[in-house]
Amino acid sequence: MNTVYKPHTPIRYFVSPSRGASMNDNFIREALERLEAEIDPVTRIRLNPERAVLDEALSAFERRGIEPLRRSRLLAVYILLSSALERHAAPLALEDADLTRRILDGDYLYSLYIQYTLKCKEEPLLKAMSPFVKKIQIARALGRTGEIRLLPVFEQVLADLREGA
Repeated sequence: MNTVYKPHTPIRYFVSPSRGASMNDNFIREALERLEAEIDPVTRIRLNPERAVLDEALSAFERRGIEPLRRSRLLAVYILLSSALERHAAPLALEDADLTRRILDGDYLYSLYIQYTLKCKEEPLLKAMSPFVKKIQIARALGRTGEIRLLPVFEQVLADLREGA
């Protein structure tokens, strides 16, 4: 079997590194650069988070008093988890030609979410988010595919962790 290696395409940037870039632009660019360095090019996984979602997450981090140096790391963690959940969100259909790819990509991204969160020394966040993630996984295994609102849970966990500190 001959496989053709396709060179890794970098994560699409929403902003260019310019002097007039806003703080959010800088946080987003840094988070995407971090993820580009973490994702193995062999996977050919492409992340295309929506700019509005990233801005909303950064606003939540600011509301919760997350220090600026930590925001791009947390944004990268958030992108990984939301991307993993998104890949697993579509209903399972055996005739779906992309089913295996979506499952494997979702599994890889979830594993990377765990590794990267630990690498960033965010173990309390990982522990606090795990019951929510497990509930989603169980619901999906039972065929319940409702809309997931990750950001409110993520924000609440950050607030709880901050209060407990």
